[in-house]
Amino acid sequence: MSQGFVHSIKVPRLYKTAATIVKKVAEDGASLKQLIYEKNHPNLKGIYALATTTLQHGTDLNELIRETKLLINEPRLDPWLARVLITELIWGKRTIKGDAKPLHTILNYETKIRQVFETIDQHEKPQSTIKSTERKPRYVRINTLIKKLDEAIEDFQDEGYIFIPRSCTYHEYLDVLSTLDGWKFTQDYHIPELLVFASGTTFYDHLGYKNGAIILQDKASCLPAYLLNPESGSNVLDMCAAPGMKTTHLAAIIDNKGKVFSVERCQRRYEILCNQVSTTHANCVETMNVDAMTLNENKCPDVEYILVDPSCSGSGMQRFTFEGEQSKCAPGRLRSLQSFQVHLLRHALTKFSKVKRVVYSTCSIYPEENEMVVDEVLTNVGDAYKLVPVMTLLNDGWINLSSNEFKCKDNCLYAKPEVDYCNGFFVAVFERNFDVPLPEGRNKNKGLKRNAQDDCDEVDIKEEQSNDVQIDDNGKNLTVKVEESDEPVKKKRKKNKNKCNEVITQEVADEKLKEEDNADVTSKKKIKKEKKIDKSSGDNVDEQEIDINSNEMDIVSKKKHKKKKKDKINEEELIINNENEIISMEIEESNVSSKKKKHKKNKKDSNEGTIIEEGVDEDSTSKKKHKKKKKAKSDIE
Repeated sequence: MSQGFVHSIKVPRLYKTAATIVKKVAEDGASLKQLIYEKNHPNLKGIYALATTTLQHGTDLNELIRETKLLINEPRLDPWLARVLITELIWGKRTIKGDAKPLHTILNYETKIRQVFETIDQHEKPQSTIKSTERKPRYVRINTLIKKLDEAIEDFQDEGYIFIPRSCTYHEYLDVLSTLDGWKFTQDYHIPELLVFASGTTFYDHLGYKNGAIILQDKASCLPAYLLNPESGSNVLDMCAAPGMKTTHLAAIIDNKGKVFSVERCQRRYEILCNQVSTTHANCVETMNVDAMTLNENKCPDVEYILVDPSCSGSGMQRFTFEGEQSKCAPGRLRSLQSFQVHLLRHALTKFSKVKRVVYSTCSIYPEENEMVVDEVLTNVGDAYKLVPVMTLLNDGWINLSSNEFKCKDNCLYAKPEVDYCNGFFVAVFERNFDVPLPEGRNKNKGLKRNAQDDCDEVDIKEEQSNDVQIDDNGKNLTVKVEESDEPVKKKRKKNKNKCNEVITQEVADEKLKEEDNADVTSKKKIKKEKKIDKSSGDNVDEQEIDINSNEMDIVSKKKHKKKKKDKINEEELIINNENEIISMEIEESNVSSKKKKHKKNKKDSNEGTIIEEGVDEDSTSKKKHKKKKKAKSDIE
């Protein structure tokens, strides 16, 4: 029986879609933004606002549902749809319109819901983490391939926005961001083509957003391409490119002069990447739908700059659970991610001899994915590369750096939401030392390749298909998965082997039958001449069961042989296969066994005075057989 309502009037798509997204985020830990942008819904902004608000007020919603006994009294009401509808009623539009039954059910409880809501202690809400998200400003990167920066600033001013000149120091810049509101906007301190607007400013309906002139991209996501800083006319490789923000930023930095190899393994994400490249007029980009671990100088010639931004835990993105708390990455999954990240970064550093600079970045705040990865790879490559202190690249205009507890010291960059007003991020910059040869290929890499790729598959399943990957906290997920996947394969192979044996057995049986028929045809001539049957075939028959005269047996056997052989000769051609000695031996044994059965059957028929003929077809020979039966019976009598 169905668990939900059977509607004569459908629930509005906005509510159904938001409910599905909230359920997957709450139950599976899926990415909220990824789920939203997967939906082909005309009102993505509305879905995002409704789903986000529902997740932020998870604790209040649970209490409202518990106190009103909504789901107890209405067991057929979908609990996640109920939460979305209550959110719309209390924190959204303050009303819900429609004739679908779930909407009417919530409206019937509206008075009770509002009464309970008034009694909820507002001070107990988990607002601390939500505030940091709400105050984060809106970043807009100007696509200089379509529009010049000065023109873009003038256009925004013409639309009524108030421009605040670029700050002189990073601390001054942070102060400006903390007070940015209304129609004010400014220019980023580090990245000139990045403009900063007040939190909550929307551009989804803006003409520049639709035609690719402006790109909604967080500052943390812009830092890797900015720090890689490829020269115009050079060849650049983006190893994990989708959805294409960093790739198109690199294309703008080199001004479409040169080439950007943009690589994405997942087919669906690859299509998104291609669409982004086309929209932004990044004509120098060559997209590649391949695994980054298969890349080399033959596939991507003359590469001088590489951006490595692999799959990660996303811990810097502030993804919230339904209770409004920061979601955490399982230790097992974290170790698996680290293994893949090390492998991919090592591949980038060692497989391209002309590379000058490599940037490694993650949207994670965990050392396991950041400093520990950098330390391990530096040990592998030796003096062939060195870390470039990011403070020298940013003119000392940064606050949070990597920890001195690691070998990489404070040479790497950390972006922290509560300080830098952007997503959590990590960036490390490697520069090639051409006086030292690159290390030779290591067998360890080859051994890790499959496991690393398996982990990449798991990460992509979680991030792209929105299904949580269950990974053992002990860090043995890859081994377990391989064992679980190998066992069905072995069973399948065994099954296929049995099936093959069955086919061979059937073929042997057919050959036996044909050989038997042929042998019987040959014996027919002997019967005519000798009027007796080969007694040797019945040596093992129980003598106590044979009481009939041998002459009677000869006659009955002769008649039966004639009838059976004639019928089978009419049905099919006789084929004799003498090539396999083993099959021939089995055929001989089968003939002996068959004759034993025939003798026993004939003896039984003789004692009863009736001979039962088997295998007789209803054809034109039935009359002759009937006469033969009568004659055999009279001979016996």
